[in-house]
Amino acid sequence: MAARLEYLFDKIRPTAEELNDSDELGRRYTNKEIADKINATAADTGVTISAAYIGELRRGVASDPRTSHVRALASAFGVNSGYFVDDAAARRIQDQITLLSELRRMDVKQVALRQVLADNGLSATDTKLIEQMVARLRAVAEGSSPGATSAVQGDRS
Repeated sequence: MAARLEYLFDKIRPTAEELNDSDELGRRYTNKEIADKINATAADTGVTISAAYIGELRRGVASDPRTSHVRALASAFGVNSGYFVDDAAARRIQDQITLLSELRRMDVKQVALRQVLADNGLSATDTKLIEQMVARLRAVAEGSSPGATSAVQGDRS
């Protein structure tokens, strides 16, 4: 439980809507923020939780939470509650989180290119080489003339 919960804290970040103006985009959730998310829905779910208890779960001090707490934690992070109890579900969700993280970090078109190349049987090494060639061609086109830059950017949409 502790490792899976810590994974969610490590990988899932607050949305821009959840942050204050002074907060840093991309920072981790706090125990209090997750507790507040769960407690905000207590009228509908009947579930409340403390930040201290979430901390105990993260550290493994508390290791057998009520089913309602498992569901509430899963909901707060936007994952299926099976993540905490089913190894296959946990792997599937972790794969999805990894893909989403990569999509955010990279240009979505680059991810799509990787998938197309992999679907056509190219190795990871070949795919990396093609990505490097595309990046180099893009850099050359952007540096060659002012008009080339807008043409290349226009192709990115």
